[in-house]
Amino acid sequence: MTPKVICHIMSSVDGRLLPGRWTVPSDGTKPSELFKEYAAIGLSLGTDAWMFGKATTREVFPYKFMPKGEAAGTSGKVFTGKRTSSRLFVTIDPDADIFFTSDRLRGDNILTVLGRNATSDYLDFLEEKGVAYIVTDDLYNLRDILNLINQHFHVESISLQGGGIIDGEMLAQGLISELSLVIYPGIDGLASAPSVFEYSGQPDERPAEGQSLELISMEQRPHGIVWLRYKFHKLDSEP
Repeated sequence: MTPKVICHIMSSVDGRLLPGRWTVPSDGTKPSELFKEYAAIGLSLGTDAWMFGKATTREVFPYKFMPKGEAAGTSGKVFTGKRTSSRLFVTIDPDADIFFTSDRLRGDNILTVLGRNATSDYLDFLEEKGVAYIVTDDLYNLRDILNLINQHFHVESISLQGGGIIDGEMLAQGLISELSLVIYPGIDGLASAPSVFEYSGQPDERPAEGQSLELISMEQRPHGIVWLRYKFHKLDSEP
């Protein structure tokens, strides 16, 4: 079964994702207070897991593991770790080199999804640290990855919290069920700053083609935050 994916993201009013570049709120509130509001909204979604892409996970665990062995080449291997948290944090690591300093992020057990390039010593490191992992043949088939997460970790819903690259891939593969867009009352303004969906395709590709959005709720939150929720419709599967 493919888990339900809710893309839960905070952006500036121009859809950009680098908080350090955003203008400050007009009421003088520290931006960190607004990020707490975003996190609280994410918890209210009630998903079984939440997910970052590699670049966003790097912001939390910036150090690299330096492998000494050869690629294990072990597809299908699963290590479940010691699951004690009610939610699971998930990341996809194509390079198999995140140096986790803990088996938890914000109190939630960590699951990392790796390719066959993962080395034996890296897998040993993860097991010693208690970080759960899945090794798969194809890190770009996100539907299969989601199905494996459901199969081995009983996850039925995921809050996808960026960055823009994994959001874009999920969009292009038609895997997003809802968009939970939290708009921060500030502006970036730079054309090259990353945005909510960053699909790296050819100029003639349309990663959102065949999908439409239905607004299901909108809410004004403290400090000028606006929370919009949209349901994704797959046009080719509807009468």
